[in-house]
Amino acid sequence: MSQELTQEEYDIIIEDARYGDLETLQEIFSEIDANAVLLKIRESETLNTPLHMASANGHLEVVKYLLSLLPSDKAKELVSVENFEGNTTLHWASLNGHLPIVELLCDEYEADAFKKNKFGHDAIYEAENNGKEEVETYFLKRFDVEPVGEDGQVDIKVSNAEVEVKQGEEIDQITQEQVNKLESNEEFLQERAKQNLGV
Repeated sequence: MSQELTQEEYDIIIEDARYGDLETLQEIFSEIDANAVLLKIRESETLNTPLHMASANGHLEVVKYLLSLLPSDKAKELVSVENFEGNTTLHWASLNGHLPIVELLCDEYEADAFKKNKFGHDAIYEAENNGKEEVETYFLKRFDVEPVGEDGQVDIKVSNAEVEVKQGEEIDQITQEQVNKLESNEEFLQERAKQNLGV
């Protein structure tokens, strides 16, 4: 196989990644320089990469292999490549709930969980919107974010376990309210005592 690949050869690599055919991919990349071609391989219409397809379908070993073929900076570049809808590999891994791939992309390749696609959705939204709770929980812990509702506001319908109260704020508020009540009660009692004594 020559270093200059045809679209048909790109499509074969993309399909192998889609179906998790690690052995065939290893054979192909033993004959060509991945560093020279991997960032160029895209589907002609969707602009999906082999990494998009492997990530979307949960093929962790294929994802690891493809990223291992590149130096760190180029691997990070491949992770951030967008398809025609602005989706990165992280969008697709999140959408389909593939937690090990999400963790790999974020923890080792600095995938941007806040990058928005053409619909204004980031990977965190895709996980939440598609009921991928494990991935959503990972994002909430990893990036210290709060759940967001459909209106874009912080979702206040969360359990106590998910709410982080700033130390002292609630207590100070209650204490001040209690002090105010006590003071008004004391004034009332003093006024009452004066009336009873005829002062």
